Amino acid sequence: MEQAETRPAHIESNTSIHEPRAATTHVTLATRAPGLLQDLTAKRPGLAIDAYPLGRMLLLRCFGDADGIESDAAIQDSGRGVLYQARAGDEVTLLLEGGRMEEETIASLADQNAFVVPPIRWQRGEALITLILEDGTDPRTILDQFPNARLVSKRQPGGRLGDRGALSSPLFLPKLTEKQARALLAAFDAGYYEFPRNATTEDVSLSLGIARSTFEQHLNRAEHHVIQAMLPLVRMRGGKPHDEALEIYSKFSRELGLYVQLEILGDRVAGVRLARSAPPRSAGSDHPYLARILEHVRTGDGDLTDIPLHLEVGPFEQEVLEFLRTIPAGETITYGEIARRLGRPKASRAVGTACARNPMVIVIPCHRVVPKSGGLGNYSSEGGVETKRRLLAREGADLVREPAASRPDANQRSSGRRPRPRSRSL
Repeated sequence: MEQAETRPAHIESNTSIHEPRAATTHVTLATRAPGLLQDLTAKRPGLAIDAYPLGRMLLLRCFGDADGIESDAAIQDSGRGVLYQARAGDEVTLLLEGGRMEEETIASLADQNAFVVPPIRWQRGEALITLILEDGTDPRTILDQFPNARLVSKRQPGGRLGDRGALSSPLFLPKLTEKQARALLAAFDAGYYEFPRNATTEDVSLSLGIARSTFEQHLNRAEHHVIQAMLPLVRMRGGKPHDEALEIYSKFSRELGLYVQLEILGDRVAGVRLARSAPPRSAGSDHPYLARILEHVRTGDGDLTDIPLHLEVGPFEQEVLEFLRTIPAGETITYGEIARRLGRPKASRAVGTACARNPMVIVIPCHRVVPKSGGLGNYSSEGGVETKRRLLAREGADLVREPAASRPDANQRSSGRRPRPRSRSL
């Protein structure tokens, strides 16, 4: 890859990088800093590395002359352990421990209203660093922290730095769409993720001018992508043993027309998902829990409540998901009724959100929750409402009657219709 034409950084008093009329200034510098990445790229001219600082870890995407880089002496002697490695074509991905220096540098720059835009590109022993300087930041002070730096480019974009969340690395999120990203950033900026929350999904959807249901769909999928991407790091931070690996089992269900994917962590189920294709890597198709799940899908029979789960959700979501496991097969209940029984009568939307984020479909039967207005409502797993319909039909649920929780008690019914033998009132 050819390097951009550069010139020495020189800031004159009448043409500084910072111009008061611009809200922010984007500055890209070329600099050298002794250390692992300079050593690697200096001795391999054909190697380019994109570095993404992740707290006290460092993620590297290595392109070009990357063969055997994970065992390079420079890495072995650096004291940074290799926590994860993968290869896709000519690209090697490494996750290294010990990113304290990068973390402290980035924090120091942020204190001066200068923000690093990942990735930091290393090539031929030199780093290209892009910074966004907020209005009022003295560029001379920032440049003093990069001895012998060369200015590659500078520009003043028209917008303000209010969309700073857009600087997030896209590395782990290849399936995140633009609409999902916008929904996630809008929720964050509105205070949806503050504690306590400063906004509801309805508030955020109104600010975007879209329907709440559409916004929640984009937001839920964005959160799914982000959480899936970050789980390996979260598990590492959580102190889980390194030998406790996630195993994936998968088998096709003819009844659903989908693959059922079972994720096992230790001796517990960490996830159950539906997919249109088999996962690229799996431990096989034979696991006792997977066999029980498929048998339940096929016949509608079988109690799955004794399958041990490994849940990584918030307290309220856990309360909702645990309640879902008490709903008998063949019965349905409304979101509002669940909220009422949990002592949160106004939290029906939060119940719906917890159902939409259910990480273990079928085993945690969110398909048995329906709207008060009638019908089946939505289903966030693969196949949508048709999958929900098939699951309920297999369990013998009456798909045209009112939800069980909203019907009068059996001894108060005036109709003489006989209830199904295995249906129980909730």
